[in-house]
Amino acid sequence: MRFRRLVGVLLVLLMILPAHVLAVDGAETLWTRTEGDGSYVTVRLPYPEGNDMLWSEHRYLAVRYADTKEPVALSSELRSGYLFATVPIRDAKRPLEVFKGEPANFPDCYVSWNTGEKEVGFFDPPLGADDLNIRGIITGDEKGDLHPKKVITRAEAFAIVCRLLSLEPEGDPGFLDVTEQDWFYETASAAKAAGITVEPEFFRPNEPVTRGEITIMLSRAMKRIGWLRDGDGTAADLDFVDAHLIPDWALGAYLDFEPYGVDIATYRETEELDEFGYIQAAYAEYSLWATREEVIGMIYDALRWTPNYPSQAAIEWGFDEEMPVIDGSTSTMPYTNAVYAALFTNYRNHPSIPESHSKSYYAYERLISGEADLLFIAAKPTQDTIDKAAQAGVELEFIPIAYDAMVFFTNGENPVDGLTGEQIKNIYVDNAYDNWTSLGGPDAGLIPYCRNADSGSQALMEEFFLGDKDIHPDIRRETTSLSMASVLTDVWDAHLDDPASYALGYSIYYYYQSASWILLPGPDTLKLMEIDGVYPAEATIADGSYPLAGYNYIAIRADQPEDSAARRMVEFMLSPAGQQCVVNAGFGALE
Repeated sequence: MRFRRLVGVLLVLLMILPAHVLAVDGAETLWTRTEGDGSYVTVRLPYPEGNDMLWSEHRYLAVRYADTKEPVALSSELRSGYLFATVPIRDAKRPLEVFKGEPANFPDCYVSWNTGEKEVGFFDPPLGADDLNIRGIITGDEKGDLHPKKVITRAEAFAIVCRLLSLEPEGDPGFLDVTEQDWFYETASAAKAAGITVEPEFFRPNEPVTRGEITIMLSRAMKRIGWLRDGDGTAADLDFVDAHLIPDWALGAYLDFEPYGVDIATYRETEELDEFGYIQAAYAEYSLWATREEVIGMIYDALRWTPNYPSQAAIEWGFDEEMPVIDGSTSTMPYTNAVYAALFTNYRNHPSIPESHSKSYYAYERLISGEADLLFIAAKPTQDTIDKAAQAGVELEFIPIAYDAMVFFTNGENPVDGLTGEQIKNIYVDNAYDNWTSLGGPDAGLIPYCRNADSGSQALMEEFFLGDKDIHPDIRRETTSLSMASVLTDVWDAHLDDPASYALGYSIYYYYQSASWILLPGPDTLKLMEIDGVYPAEATIADGSYPLAGYNYIAIRADQPEDSAARRMVEFMLSPAGQQCVVNAGFGALE
């Protein structure tokens, strides 16, 4: 969760702020996407001039209907020269335009003080209040006051949600406590018809809304648009001190928002710093009445973090319509994250992004069976994998997309700085040495660690050193590391002073660089070794002087059609935009 100020709301009557129109080139074909069950359509409107604005200016940009000047509630912030507006399907053909609103300047949000010479001050509304006001979602009372600290009623909360979703009334809602004379009659009708409220007999308009209830309302609203998926798990998966107190009727809504990073917490100061250095702890406090500023904060956060918009590159390459199913080795998950980050906003919420890679062996199984469309891999597969593909009648293609290399490392205290290729063969094939003195080093035990037979690192061992041979059975039996992370920690843990011993392990260069500072206690815990006199570095890997330099690849099935999403992803990764993804992922670009 992010630690942000929660903000509040009051909405009884819709009030649109004065604004001036910013021209949109109507000749451009607008990008559109149907949302959820088809009840909404998202439209992308160009406004490149906004890129030259300061944030203090373009933060007030929004979208409205050109015919009535009514703001579109579900309109995004400016994103690389575009704004996105999500409208009900009934309004899909109405012309839209970008406009610039003004801050609301709620009188009761004015902060002032006397300097001794004069009185100074400024408007300080809750975070998101101006944004939601410009979009027609919230407003002040008849005096323009916001009353951020006041508790919000059910009628007011449902009115906000109905305006957020542009819901229309559909006749008598059938509530015993609602009459046609009530200001909230149409709100009750629209909320009931949309399934935002499911109580059969009572609307309870004047009762305060609890934090648990507003979380449920907002969850139902975001699901109606199609921006929120059903969450799963238990209370233990929630980052709240009081998560165990959330009742079953509210727990599902909290789990819905958990993967999206929407801030629905309150914060209380603690006596001790947490692991990130914060002095606050997050609480759900589901049973407390929600204030208007808290409701504003939840809605503002939901509008920022639940929508998933494509970038220009995603649209140009067709990934807004179809993404290939991606898998790969552990070390190449940064590629997948970098690709999604380049193609989509809120990319971690994209419905097709994998939570993790399946590791080399299982990833190839999925590729061969057709469950995955492409793999990001650190090395070509082992012979066993190639044979398995052939037995299934599948031919695989491997396309280099980045530089990488196999590296060997030892404990930082080991005075030996390098090995020859022949020495590595002797170590791993013949288990020829049990002491570093045989390699010109100190009188210390040598403990060689290997990787499991189905790993990408093992494939590199086969390519560079083993050929048709295998790791010595004693090494395989006694010192096999089962993951890329564990080989680093295994080598570190193997260091002893009495009797002295140093370990040896191997991995992938860029994984080692990114993971070692996370997994190890310090930068000098392990060190990379020269191979045949050449130290592994970006320059020596790129120019090929490092003898174990190689590539990372995309693997696809050879029978993939030319216009498939998988082949388009191959082309994308070889383009300048794709090579930038390589760099962003922490690997070596080909150019």
